[in-house]
Parts: sequence; structure tokens; C-alpha cells
Amino acid sequence: MALKHFGTDGIRGEYGGPKLNDAIAYRSGLAVARLLARQENAPDCPTLLAGRDTRASGIALLAAVAAGFRAGGGRILSLGIAPTPAIAKLVGSYGADVGCAITASHNPSKDNGLKFFQSGGTKLTEKFERELDVELDDVAEPEVLEFPEISDTASDRLEMYSVAILSSFPKGMLEGKRIALDCANGAMSCIAPQVFERLGASVEIVGNRPSGDNINDGVGSECPQAMAKLISSGEFDMGFAFDGDGDRVIAFDQEGSKLAGEATLGILAFEANRRQRLSKSVLVTTNQSNLGLDSALAAENINTRRVDIGDKFVSRSMIEHGFALGGEESGHIVIGEFSKTGDGLYAALKVAEIVCGSGKSLRDLSSFYKPFPIEKRSIPVASKPPLENCHHLKDTIGRLDQQLGNDGRLLVRYSGTEPKLRLLVEAKREEVAALAVRDLEQAVEKDLI
Repeated sequence: MALKHFGTDGIRGEYGGPKLNDAIAYRSGLAVARLLARQENAPDCPTLLAGRDTRASGIALLAAVAAGFRAGGGRILSLGIAPTPAIAKLVGSYGADVGCAITASHNPSKDNGLKFFQSGGTKLTEKFERELDVELDDVAEPEVLEFPEISDTASDRLEMYSVAILSSFPKGMLEGKRIALDCANGAMSCIAPQVFERLGASVEIVGNRPSGDNINDGVGSECPQAMAKLISSGEFDMGFAFDGDGDRVIAFDQEGSKLAGEATLGILAFEANRRQRLSKSVLVTTNQSNLGLDSALAAENINTRRVDIGDKFVSRSMIEHGFALGGEESGHIVIGEFSKTGDGLYAALKVAEIVCGSGKSLRDLSSFYKPFPIEKRSIPVASKPPLENCHHLKDTIGRLDQQLGNDGRLLVRYSGTEPKLRLLVEAKREEVAALAVRDLEQAVEKDLI
């Protein structure tokens, strides 16, 4: 059953709209406190560790979450402006009962959202997320919608996150390296450049002047043009672009070319496997990732485990099965030795460490990745009946699955936000993918149009 409030990554929407506003933030804080109080061995006074990205609306939302959590008998510690992975990491190391990041990730500044973490710094379990989704509707609207801004009583603890990252890499690892960074005018603006510099790198930065309304505006992981322009201005060894809250990263080679997310995952998987740190020789990825990654990894006896789109599904699979590495082509990378959730800064430094240790350029390291040709379609539909009831489409999918075998795949799904059906076909040969997607389109016309 679909959730009412929670999407792929928490609660998200335009600030002040029906999906995300101060009242919902208050109710979320109170609902979380109520759920914690009902758990076995519930703490007398649970602690919520919270932080926000650089959006102006985050100030009010953080205050509202805090007010709701306090109304439920808890106390709150605010990190102020903090990357989402720092919040997740510090929830575990500080021993808080729950964490909350006020962020809309790579979305524009008009949007915002709430991402919650459980003790230990993990994404919400499916059970807790469903319970919270229901509990939200049982919480009444607050009588007052203006909440006092909270002081950043735990902002000094952000250094604990930086220290945890720095202690994971050799001192001076980046000496002699010139690195470009794009901080998306977001939460990584202060932390990421300092960490790279403390490891010895010479750093040039774009997107490090947050104003409250310019997060992800022409910069960040969704805008490779900014990084390409920066790298073209001088000689760099590599570059990294974060999204607004820092849980995603996109790598760029020395010529300013953007690496596919699959290439970055492959580089990390090969190195972890070489060091015998790739548990069960498995990389967890999603249904969105190109089969070219699977093919390249299979040549080194590395298997892929595919899950639904969304980094929470990657994290859940890793925790459940004990896998060490996972991620999405969009830049979410989960490296289990450090964190249970995506951490753009740690992943970027891992890639930089591999470059330094190999003596090869990032372009050379990524040359293994040859994506399969892909065909995509987005078809408007008037309704969304279960796909198993669409007989022509069901039969076509079965026939094409058999024909493609291990040399291709197809993905047919409804959009979660629009009245559309998404079609995706990958195959080793471009003409095979084109013919397959044509067959799917014809079946859709018979069943849904």
C-alpha cells in the first residue's frame, strides 16, 4: 500500500503547500516522539538531533519539528546548517534516539522536506516509516503556527563528523592534487572544502555562497555545466559536485567530463573487491542502473543486487544482507564501512584515494564502463490499472524478457507523480532496444489508450 506522506526519500514538497508546511513539520515531530514513547525500553526523554540545509524555509521548519518533538516529551539538539550525512553519522555516534534533516536535496529552493533517521544513523525501516505515516494523521494541527527559533546548541559537534572523515584517510593523501568542488550553495559549502584542504589538496570551489534562495541554482550535481566550466579554467586532477544536502556526489575527470554514476560505483566496487572488502562480492544498485555496469562487474566475478529506485532501498538491502557497498546512478553512494546511508563527501574522498593510489587518471579508471544502448518512453495514460491486468502489455513483457535474456532488460512502471507510464529497454544492440520499445508502445496503445 502506498504511503500518504512519505515518498522515495522522506516528506517533500513546495514549502507552504499542502505536502510540506510548518504544521506538517510540527505534527511530524510530535508523531515521531509518540512512536518512540511506545517502543520497548523507551527513553524517558528521547533526543532528536536535527539540522538543515541552506534554504531559508529551513529555519521555520526546524523550529516547528522541534516544537512538535518537545510537545511529545522529547528534547532537541540542533546542528544548524549541516549536511544530511553528517546528521545521520552523528545520530549514531552521539547516541541520539532519532535524527531529522530539513532538506529537499537537489530540488530548487522553493521546495523543502523532512528526512528522518533512526538510532544508529540508519534510514527509517519500512515498519517505522509506515507507522509514522499513519501516526501523522492522528496528530491534530497545532493551535499556534509560529514557533520560536531554536539555538544551534550542538553546532560544535559538526567537527566530530569532519574528524571521523579525516581519520578514515591517510594524512596528506591529497598533497599535490588540484581538485574542483561544486557545493551547490548547500550544506557542504563549509565542510567539504575544509576537509579536502586538510588532506592536502589545493581546492577551487563554485557554489559555496549560499544565500537562502540559491541552493542548486545553476550549480550542484544536477548542473554539470558549472563544474565543466570550472575545470576548463585550469589544470585539475578531478572534480566533485554535491547536491544541496550532500548525500549525493557526481565525479568529473581531469577534462571536466561527468562520470556516469555507474562508472563511479564500478571504480569503488573494483577497488573494494581487490582489497577483499566487498562483502559477498556484491554491489547493491537499483533498477535504474544500466546493464553495462553489471556486464563489466561480472567480468571480475562481482555480482549486482538490484532493488527499487531510492537510496533507502539500497541501504535496507545492505543492512539486511550484510553487503558493503551500494548506490544509485544519481550519485547516492553508501559505503558501509563508514555509514549506513549515502555520504557524498566520504564517497568523493574514496574515489580520490583510489586515483592517488593507482597512479591513473579518473578518465582511465572509468574507461571500463560501456553503457548498453537504452530507449526510454513516457506515455500519458488516463488511468493506472494494475499492469498484470493489461493483457497485451503483460504478454509482450513476457515475450521480450525471454528474447533479451541476459543481453538486455526492460522496466515498465507507472510514474509516482504524473499520469504517465514509463518504459525503459536496454540491450547490447541499439536496434534490438528500439524494436523492443516499439513493441511495448503498441501493447500500451491496446491496453491503456
